[in-house]
Amino acid sequence: MAETFRIVMRMKGLWPKDLGGFEGHRLRKGGDLGHVDSSRSGLNRRLIGDEDWARQVQAEVLDMAQENFADELESLKRRRRKAQMLARLTEGPKDPWRATRHGPMREIILTANRKWFEQEDEADSTHSGGLEPEVGSERAREFEERAIAWLRKEFGEDVVHARADLDEAAYHIHAVILPRAIAQDGRRVLQPSKFAVIRDYEEGQDSVGAWFAELGLQRGERRAKRTRDALEHNSLLRSDQGKGARTAEDPVPIPKKRRHVSPRDWRRAQELKIAERDKTLVTQERKLARDRKAVQAIVRVVKAVAAGDISVTEPRDKNTPPGNLARQIFGRAFARLKDQARQDAEARVAKAHAEIVKADEVIVRIAQLLPAAARNQIAAARPMLSARITSLARWLRKTSPGRPEPGEDTQ
Repeated sequence: MAETFRIVMRMKGLWPKDLGGFEGHRLRKGGDLGHVDSSRSGLNRRLIGDEDWARQVQAEVLDMAQENFADELESLKRRRRKAQMLARLTEGPKDPWRATRHGPMREIILTANRKWFEQEDEADSTHSGGLEPEVGSERAREFEERAIAWLRKEFGEDVVHARADLDEAAYHIHAVILPRAIAQDGRRVLQPSKFAVIRDYEEGQDSVGAWFAELGLQRGERRAKRTRDALEHNSLLRSDQGKGARTAEDPVPIPKKRRHVSPRDWRRAQELKIAERDKTLVTQERKLARDRKAVQAIVRVVKAVAAGDISVTEPRDKNTPPGNLARQIFGRAFARLKDQARQDAEARVAKAHAEIVKADEVIVRIAQLLPAAARNQIAAARPMLSARITSLARWLRKTSPGRPEPGEDTQ
């Protein structure tokens, strides 16, 4: 099934004072040029209007204001309204349009999806000449011809400018409408609502859709009508429910309003996303570098311990960065081994001390059974043995504060 493509028509308000910036962007001398391929800017072409059209428009708008001002003063003079005439002289010329938030002029953009311009029929393939499809193809030329014809049909001489841009993502046409009109009081004014396709968005989409149908392009989605129908349906449904009537129908979802995003705003959003992603990547890279250093340190410690070097487990200087996991693990392990060895040594010494004390007690009992001369010899030797026993007991108390005194009941 062939892919469906739609004709795209957008309108936005424009003020005469904006034309300088509009022209600067047309000539690629200012504005947002991030989406422009400067190597192809020479392919852009003017379709309607003179080269100095913007200056002509601004001059015409100024003439309208001056002419209206002069006519108003003349009218006040004829009616001898001197006070009002003086007040108007003080105010000066007024803009020749009603106050509006959109602006008294309109910019119109006409385009289609880039793929539509790139899908060449066999009959169109003879254009080639080395040009890209949207530059010299029959489709681009037909689109351009119909666009100019539609603009002339709908706006006549009020189309003061149109150009084709070929240095952006898709071929498109910009047009500027200067809606000249005569007010009921005879003043020359700018009045966009004089055109039905501007006054009624749906009618504008219908018009351009019908005009480009012969090229196989379809009208844009009828979102406004769908929204109106949904609102009407839901309103009637609530009304019936309020009256107690039962209904099997459900509310219709209201289509979300689509908002056109300018290329500049779209790129800014993308740049913010990229910046946030880059920030995340930098953070992850830093963490990965730290993890890599930690792994390398662990490997070094493990290799050193395997080779018999336990000095790597000793605490380092306070100005040195904290030890890694391997140093901490091996350090704790060796500390436990040292503590266990010390406890084992103390236990052996305590056991030997207890045995010596018992031996001394045995010696005393045996000495009581010996003759006096032998007892005297043993009594002379015991002070030295007692001193050694007392010294050993003191060392045990110092190293093991909870150990009982020699001779205490340990039961």
